[in-house]
Amino acid sequence: MTLSVEEMNKQLPVANALPGEAVPYYMASGEGARYEIDGQLVTVIARAADTGGIFSAAYISGGMGAESPFVTHRIEHKTLYVFDGILHVWLPGESRILTPGDSVVIPPGTPHAYRMASHYTRFLNWMTPGGAEAYYERVGTPIDSHVPPVHAGRKPSLREQAEVGAEFGISFPDVERVAPSLQQNAGRPATQTPYFLSAGEGERMVSYQTMFTYLSRPENTGSNYFAVHTKGAKSPYIPLHFHSEHTENFLCTEGRMWLYANGREVLLTKGDFLHAPAGTVHSFALDSHNTQMLGFLTPSVFNGFFEYFNQPTDDYMYTEGGEPYMDMEGFGRAQAEMDLTVVGPPPQRRAALDI
Repeated sequence: MTLSVEEMNKQLPVANALPGEAVPYYMASGEGARYEIDGQLVTVIARAADTGGIFSAAYISGGMGAESPFVTHRIEHKTLYVFDGILHVWLPGESRILTPGDSVVIPPGTPHAYRMASHYTRFLNWMTPGGAEAYYERVGTPIDSHVPPVHAGRKPSLREQAEVGAEFGISFPDVERVAPSLQQNAGRPATQTPYFLSAGEGERMVSYQTMFTYLSRPENTGSNYFAVHTKGAKSPYIPLHFHSEHTENFLCTEGRMWLYANGREVLLTKGDFLHAPAGTVHSFALDSHNTQMLGFLTPSVFNGFFEYFNQPTDDYMYTEGGEPYMDMEGFGRAQAEMDLTVVGPPPQRRAALDI
């Protein structure tokens, strides 16, 4: 079922359940379809069936030494983003030691592998257009626990992995692992090639008490999506709006934030996720000091929006305090020229007013 924009405007978000159709929904950290694979916990928070076939996403967590073989996705473009712990990631001929806030962008056809190097490591595995998340269901064991198992369960054989993976365009090449290194990776390439990006790096823009950082752009992802990191001081809601042509996805990475989606107010803290498909009337407010969130917008028609009312900067932190301001002229131009329909003023906080 495909809802019209008018119907989507009225669809209340589903809470803590995969909806099976492209409607707004919220997933608290730890919730989702959970599978154990060789001692790792895979928590699927979005399937192609839940997003209209445009992306899927899962958290993967485990203890020290948990790892994957080299794997190649023929179809999916991927971003891995570290939430907790230490993660070693391999690409052909290179490897990095990643810590929270670090990411790696992996185009289709790129062999990659990982190993967890702390007693609790968790990262986000984002895949566009999705579909390969069904691999986890096929080779994994459903599990009720919200944390990785103390002892590993059944380990799929390489033959089983290869046979199931082939159904989803996944293969397991034999690639040499080089020694991982800790490096500061600041550059974002101008083409669709794999790259590492250290926390805080990327193209940065600031406005009043807020900083936006591009982790990827359309040229990096085949125009399938782009990712932007936001951090800022406590702030009120922004004007109510919706998008007609793209989906916006919010993941809180630090602090807490409020999201308003089609009349429902939801509090997000670290690891919480909200999916706002095209047509969802929404707004957000940062509600703790130095709150941080990760946004994935797909397809990438909204690329360039933040340049309309922010200034480029070489700084790595916004300045707190000062006179509030908003470039309303720039915001107005964005509304006229981009996939943005403003439908009302900022909403008023209604839930948990005492926190």
